[in-house]
Amino acid sequence: MNWKIILLSALFIFGAGSVSFVWAQEDETRFKILFVSGPANAYHDERDETSRLKTAESVDDGDNVSTGAKSEVFLKLSGKAYVYLGPHTKIHISRLRSGDKGLQVRLNLLSGDLWCQLDQEPKNMVFEVSMQNLICRCHGTLFEAIRQKNALRINAFEGSVVTTSHGQVKMAKAGEVTQYVQDKFRYKHRLKASDETRLEKWKTHLEDILTKTHEKMPSKP
Repeated sequence: MNWKIILLSALFIFGAGSVSFVWAQEDETRFKILFVSGPANAYHDERDETSRLKTAESVDDGDNVSTGAKSEVFLKLSGKAYVYLGPHTKIHISRLRSGDKGLQVRLNLLSGDLWCQLDQEPKNMVFEVSMQNLICRCHGTLFEAIRQKNALRINAFEGSVVTTSHGQVKMAKAGEVTQYVQDKFRYKHRLKASDETRLEKWKTHLEDILTKTHEKMPSKP
C-alpha cells in the first residue's frame, strides 16, 4: 500500500477522534432541551438575546431559563443528570464548565420549583443549586429545591444534600427536609406522606417523558 495513503488514513482517523473528543466535551458542558410544554424562554448570554425554548436546543454557562404559568421544561446533561423546571420557575446557569477537578455545575434558582435526578452519585463532578445566600451541594441522586420569595426548601429524596450559608453547614439525609427562611436555617424534619406522593407522581412523569423522547432511565448507583 502506498505510504501516502497510509499517512492520510492515519491523519483522518486521528482528526476524527479529536473532533469526537471535542464534541463530547462540549456536550458535557451544555444542557440539552429534552422536552418543553407550554411557553418557556431562554436568555443566551453568549448571543445576548432571549428566545423561545425549543426541543433539542441547548443552554450553557451564563444562560437563563424561565417557564410560564402553564409550562415546564426538562433539561438533560448528557450522561450526568436530568433537571426539571416546573411552572413559574426561573434559573440562572451560573457555573457549567469542566476543569482539572471535573465537571462543575451550579444552578441559581431564582424562583419556583426544580427537581434534579442524577444518573449516579456525583464523582468527578460538583453539582450545586444556589438560592439567595444558600449553597446546596448534592451528594445523592435525587432532590428537589423550592424557592418562594424568602422561603427556601430542600427535599432530599435519594442520598444527602449539604447546605451552607454564612459559615453554617447543615445536611439533609435521604428522606429529610431542610428549610431556610428569612436568611436563616429553620427546623429540619422528615418528608411527609404528601411529599412521598409528589415524588411518585414526579417519577412517573419523568418516566413518561423519557419514553416519549426515547431516553434511558437513570441507572441506580
